[in-house]
Amino acid sequence: MSLGAGAAQAGVCDAAFMHNGGVVQLTGKGNLALGADLAFSEVSKTNGDNCRARVNGVATFSYAGLPPGKSKLDYLMTVKAGQATFVKYENAGEKPNSEGQFDLRMLGLFAYDGKLAAGQKLPGSSFRLRIGKEAPVGGSPSTTVHISQKTVGNKQALDTALGKETCFPVSYERNSDPTMATFKSLTIPIPGINSTVTDWYCPAVNMVMKQDIDQQGMKSTVEITKLN
Repeated sequence: MSLGAGAAQAGVCDAAFMHNGGVVQLTGKGNLALGADLAFSEVSKTNGDNCRARVNGVATFSYAGLPPGKSKLDYLMTVKAGQATFVKYENAGEKPNSEGQFDLRMLGLFAYDGKLAAGQKLPGSSFRLRIGKEAPVGGSPSTTVHISQKTVGNKQALDTALGKETCFPVSYERNSDPTMATFKSLTIPIPGINSTVTDWYCPAVNMVMKQDIDQQGMKSTVEITKLN
């Protein structure tokens, strides 16, 4: 994902966690349980727009009322011109797999680069999300996630794990396609999920520190609760 027009001044490559031994913990609350424990290694940086790192960890999530699942993460993250792409570390050097995986873009952490401005419009995107082989469902079900054009709001004060920050709310629609899953030998339909999402991007730390999710009135949040 990119910001479109404008030269990026700082971005995810300058974030506090982007160093060997860097750690990020994201904790989810509410209807959609979504979180992750991430560790960064093998970090190399050219500037704020261009870097790479190995990302290890575990993502946890519940999807459409299914029991919570988890997915182990071991990816090579490459940021070029402010755009992050991920491939499984064992496939480093190959193109990102389009067949679906737990995509770190669901967490909003790597979605923005550089300076934002109130009223700015950012392009949408889509990607495959694999619910996960380690989830308590069969068949490694996956779905396509569609992200609409994003709108940047006015800066607001936000309490974060790093203290009070001044952050931009970036709002958009995030919708997933219906799919099928097998649970305890029973194949069941998984409905599409329509959500309104707000990413709170804090320029001083070059990060999304909080994500608010509204699924037709059912509220969830994902926050960074640990960072070093």
